Amino acid sequence: SSGINAEYGALQELDEIYSSVLLKKHRRSRKVWCCYATSLACQSKMETVRDLLTKALKSLPKHKHVRTISHFAQLEYRLGDPAKGSTMFENVLTSYPGRLDLWSVYLDKTIALADNEQTRLLLDRVVGLKLPAKKMKFFFKRYVDFELSQGDKERAERVRELARNYIETSDL
Repeated sequence: SSGINAEYGALQELDEIYSSVLLKKHRRSRKVWCCYATSLACQSKMETVRDLLTKALKSLPKHKHVRTISHFAQLEYRLGDPAKGSTMFENVLTSYPGRLDLWSVYLDKTIALADNEQTRLLLDRVVGLKLPAKKMKFFFKRYVDFELSQGDKERAERVRELARNYIETSDL
């Protein structure tokens, strides 16, 4: 019991340090906001994490918003509500459809949930984008690998056919 109380006291102290010191002194630091959010999420305080994102976006410069939202979305997938994480990625990708790093993380999280239909919908969307050939090759390969990992050789062949059509119809 005393160990639990000590741990609880340490968590309270950590929250106090973040809210009273770090966020005041370093409120324009994405890392501080993300570390605090991770700490809260590990304590199962996801509602507080969601409120924290709003505060973070008000304090951080615009150029740090996308990476911050991505971090919070990943926390939702890992420790909160994956549907909320998905919505966060969708909202960011609406504004930044060319951010392949976001597509890649979003795909990783969706694949990890073993939601094959959602994964296929995402992969279909990403291979439908107008991207440079090298980047398209990465996503087509990822799609084929996904289908093979599911044991679906017919779908893998369909994806290869999509890739061949892409190569034939694009100006490479």
